[in-house]
Amino acid sequence: MNKISLAAAITSALFSASTTANFSDTGTDYSNTIADSYVGEQAAEPLNMANMLLCIMKATGAEHFANADYRALVDSAQCEQRQDDSSSQAASKIAYSEVVVSSKRANNSSAQEVEVWFQDSEEQDGQYIINTTVSAAPGPNSPFGELQFTFKHATGGDKGDLNISVQNGQNVISLINTFEEGSNTIEQAAIVQIDDAQGNSGRGKTQGIDWSQSPPVPVEYKLAYNENFYFKQVGNNPEVCLSRNNPRENVHSYSLFNLATGALLDIKAGFNFDYISNINGQPQHGFIGEWGLWTEEEHQPGYVAPTTITDENGVSYNVVTAPGKLVRQTKGQRDLQDGEAFEYWTGSNSVTVYWVESAGQFQADNGSGSPDGVDTGITQNTYFWSPLLRQNVNYLGNSSGTHRVAYTTSETVRANDAIFNSGAIGLTCYGSCPQSNISMNDAVNWTFTQAYEDPSSAGIAYTLDPTDMTLKLAGQPVKLNFTRADLSNDQDFWGASSGEFVLSSDASSVTSWDDLNGQSVVTYRWEMGLDSWSQLTMLQNQTDQSFYEFDKAVNFIYTHQTANDRNGESSNNNTQVMLEYHGPGNLHGIPWNQSNGQWDAQFSIADGTEVYTDTNGNRYVLKATGIDKRFLPAAGGAADCTNSGLDLAGASLLTLPTAANIPTISTTWQDKDNLTVADEPWVIHGEVQSAANK
Repeated sequence: MNKISLAAAITSALFSASTTANFSDTGTDYSNTIADSYVGEQAAEPLNMANMLLCIMKATGAEHFANADYRALVDSAQCEQRQDDSSSQAASKIAYSEVVVSSKRANNSSAQEVEVWFQDSEEQDGQYIINTTVSAAPGPNSPFGELQFTFKHATGGDKGDLNISVQNGQNVISLINTFEEGSNTIEQAAIVQIDDAQGNSGRGKTQGIDWSQSPPVPVEYKLAYNENFYFKQVGNNPEVCLSRNNPRENVHSYSLFNLATGALLDIKAGFNFDYISNINGQPQHGFIGEWGLWTEEEHQPGYVAPTTITDENGVSYNVVTAPGKLVRQTKGQRDLQDGEAFEYWTGSNSVTVYWVESAGQFQADNGSGSPDGVDTGITQNTYFWSPLLRQNVNYLGNSSGTHRVAYTTSETVRANDAIFNSGAIGLTCYGSCPQSNISMNDAVNWTFTQAYEDPSSAGIAYTLDPTDMTLKLAGQPVKLNFTRADLSNDQDFWGASSGEFVLSSDASSVTSWDDLNGQSVVTYRWEMGLDSWSQLTMLQNQTDQSFYEFDKAVNFIYTHQTANDRNGESSNNNTQVMLEYHGPGNLHGIPWNQSNGQWDAQFSIADGTEVYTDTNGNRYVLKATGIDKRFLPAAGGAADCTNSGLDLAGASLLTLPTAANIPTISTTWQDKDNLTVADEPWVIHGEVQSAANK
């Protein structure tokens, strides 16, 4: 399923650079995997909303149906490209949104008119109406074709218009988008002139937003470019010249491949399913995975989550939901690396400290990001935060000439785990141990734990039965006795994590916190919340009562080397990070840093780098599947751009569109109810289904 990205398409046309040759033998999964590569540029940020909606439009498959009314499912997670600021998304996510499409075309030489009603699966009021007129297909002189693309929120004030045309031999892209942000009306706009179909030169003007101001203020960008340089000015700031050659590559997604065969390591974290709606009694679609269950109608009034589902192979399951998750914490050790940074709490404030290998000591920051040469006096069994491992670690001291730290890896325990081979288990809790049947009042006031239980005591006994995976205290479930809907506007509760548990069979070996934190004892935590990702969703086969086993994420420590740096940078040589692989395109754990309003990967790994060996000795290399390229300053500064013939005079003369240029959409949300469409979708994110031929 190919994703069309407007911002990516435009920046690619403006700023694209040649790609490198593929790695490994012809025909392997590795060599067949092509990276989605684009240039990230602040001046293109005003295109984000239309980018998302154009992706939705492409995913409806309207080009396959000249005259038809039908239903489609669009993966809005792909179109919205959800990613947190640290680029460490918890896991792969699919969020299908329902779309109704009405496509009309009088004949082969006329324009195609497409109306779309889009319901965002994750926003109850995320209803958009899109009207598109495609008057010319992409051709040799017009790589984007010619179209007008107008959208509006069904009930709110958000609206916009994208117009792509050919004027006097130039491809012209014009965009205006207005939306509400709190009490403010935000307006973003862009106009770009492309001189030729190859996109070798052009100019443009865009209006973005400075979100650091309150209220947000508009920021204007002027730009011009040719084959070698990109010239821009932000507001009245000095002009900046960037080189289009050798951009820095920020990789935001990778996949793993077998070193010997090139085969993709394809972890299955979930699957699509069908179920019967309790609202209308009709077949509906959904997705289930590690983070819970999603359905296309979950935001509709009267919705009740399905209790039985059927997978793509016709296997039926009962849906079993536990109010929380038992998380196993397994200890590991690794050597300290020279220059490795930690956040250390002195008792009054947090400071950055570095491990200095030559001195065998931790030293504080000198204020410039380097050790100050003075021993901090940190001794064995000191805890501090590791930004790269994203957890607290314990300094173990010097063991056989090697200074080491202890860390943990975490995984969700499921009903088919080996600890349940003999049925229900006993667990003993220390520290903050949860009560049973937690009320809303106790939850929001954080009074839902019992008296603090020191490991020197006997601990508190709990049980966990794999048939329902619900932690119980004296036979009563440890759960929240309220829902998110019960919270008032001034109340909030996202979830909580318990103290430390051990299997009751291991409790006799626990007499202190040192025992619990030691390497030999596996510990557990009970995590619970109001949302599906804080709970445990399981599937029980209706035929043999077995539980479906989702593939586990792969965790491993990676040591970065300059020789394997995608950009040839040396600043992160020997940096270690804990990486987590959830399947194709979902490798997380490389830190990202913010600079000048943009996020950059701390480092990016070269294709073909060996990173992981599994317990069977299979070795794996990685390959980038998503690359955000960033232009770097030209060596000669602004003179490089002006000497190449670039100036911003043409960009200054361009006129940005305004809200007055947005055509009125008279179509209403209710108009879709006048169409006759089949219950089964004809298209699922760009792929035409068999139902379309019935």
